[in-house]
Amino acid sequence: MLNKLALSGIKHRLRDYSVLFSGLMIASAIFYMFMSLATNKSFLSANSPAAATAFIFGFGIVLLAIITIVYVNYANTFLLSMRQKEYGMFMMLGAKSSKISRMIFVETFAIGAISTVIGSAIGIVATGFVGHWLIGALDMQVKHFNSFYLPALIWTFVFFIIIFMFSAIRNSISLRRSKVLTLLKRDSQPVKIKRNGALKTVQAIMGLILLAIGYVSMWYAGNNPVFIYLGIPIALVTIVAGTYLTINSFVTAVIVMLKRNTKYSQKGLNNFTLSQLSFRINDYTKILSMVSMMFALALGAITVGLGFNNQIDNVVNGQNYYDVQLTNPDAAQQKRLKSLSIKEKNTYDYKVSGKKVYYRASEFKKQPFGYSSIDTKTMKSSLHKTTDPTKNGGYEIMNTRLPQLRMLETVLVSDKDYDAINAKESTTVLVKTNSFKNNLSEIKSISKAENKRYPILKNAGGDKYSAYTLINGFFSGLEFMGFFLGIAFLAMLASCLMFKILSGANGDVKRYNMLYKIGTQQKVLRATINKEIAVLFAVPAILGVVHVLLGLQLFTKILYKPYANIEIPFLIFLVLYLGYYFLTRYLYKKIVLK
Repeated sequence: MLNKLALSGIKHRLRDYSVLFSGLMIASAIFYMFMSLATNKSFLSANSPAAATAFIFGFGIVLLAIITIVYVNYANTFLLSMRQKEYGMFMMLGAKSSKISRMIFVETFAIGAISTVIGSAIGIVATGFVGHWLIGALDMQVKHFNSFYLPALIWTFVFFIIIFMFSAIRNSISLRRSKVLTLLKRDSQPVKIKRNGALKTVQAIMGLILLAIGYVSMWYAGNNPVFIYLGIPIALVTIVAGTYLTINSFVTAVIVMLKRNTKYSQKGLNNFTLSQLSFRINDYTKILSMVSMMFALALGAITVGLGFNNQIDNVVNGQNYYDVQLTNPDAAQQKRLKSLSIKEKNTYDYKVSGKKVYYRASEFKKQPFGYSSIDTKTMKSSLHKTTDPTKNGGYEIMNTRLPQLRMLETVLVSDKDYDAINAKESTTVLVKTNSFKNNLSEIKSISKAENKRYPILKNAGGDKYSAYTLINGFFSGLEFMGFFLGIAFLAMLASCLMFKILSGANGDVKRYNMLYKIGTQQKVLRATINKEIAVLFAVPAILGVVHVLLGLQLFTKILYKPYANIEIPFLIFLVLYLGYYFLTRYLYKKIVLK
């Protein structure tokens, strides 16, 4: 009977629980998405050349577990606050506390189980959709990626079952210890806010020290890869703790300072907004700290993924100067060349006699040969031109020939000597486009057609597209991990913050109704809500950006220019983050305003 009553309570309050269910489903979906990569050893070993990748993902699991536990704790508090008055009424009518404890245990566990199952299913679908979309959009070569991975699903179920078991037990114990009048009147009881200036000062100093230690650890680990196994754990602990202490102390200090500035605080409803933030800051510190860390992880993952994408371009450009190379092109290949955005097109004739390949020196004077080189330390590619490729560009001009001719000596001769050579003449056409990446599909079709014309090229390679395929396969796994995890963490952080703000909206209805009744205009109330929610979104974003800018030092030895094109992921996140901000304040206004 109690079980039926608990489940019927969920059914009748399904609309009220919609925010709760959606938040928990997103949490379990994101957890599965992360675990589908982190627990897949075949995927990690096949797609990452870094030996520390599994180690880094291990600490990522720990961090995500902490974030998820905090998130579920907020959801659990939200659930208990919604039903506490009903439980108090049951107890007042004579129901034993043990029976009510059992009922809330069943309800809490049922909500957790339902949301975990549905969330995991969403996670499987989202993993497949995001994964295949990234692979197609970014032309990645990823091995052993599975949207459905049984070990990840088992870990997700086990983890959420355990934390919901503890949540259910905690709710039961909390209810047993609460008095009936406390449950009935908890919404009407004042909340005592403790102010301790000395403690806040100590927290501010400790927060800055811990953040400094974390940043230095990442910088040192980035410049000394051996230190990475110690540097990452130190950075994980110190930055998480430092973020919490910094938000808890500095945000409070800024609010107090603004409230003392009467010119600002007494203008409009600014004092009400500051009081709202001051009243909530202790409750919001954990969620803001958590969102700040997820913001840094999401933005950092996308930025690093983009860095590996740039790495592909640098290495490929360092291997080959020309984007397309053809030997004795036929009419079909000539037609395909017309589809390219050509920046430079060079044609060189050659003859093979004995163990030498002869070229006209005059052709290289009219069309200087382009060749490239790459610095193996900085991974920076540089492009050059020469009229004598036998000296500087000898290796690259050798690769423009068919494989059976590549080991022969290259000789430049005059037109007179060249014409005197009694051998069949062949032609090499070399093309440099305006952008290799923008012409990738056309270059791919030309390379495949060339391999059909000369089957020996399939295994020998030598052209730029073959180099791109090889290097893209090497970096694609890391690039995929960065973009995939960035998208997952973005969804997690935004839903966490939105859920926390909306879960407290019911408690604000009375305050805004009171302001409305005393004559406050709707537009003023809306402006107040906009400011309050903007602050709650801005605090973790600012600190998260700082984490990313300093945390990229961890990749200085892995990536060439880790800060290159950093404005792209920042712009993407700004647009998406603002989207969540506007959605949150819209839903919040729907709840608290008439």
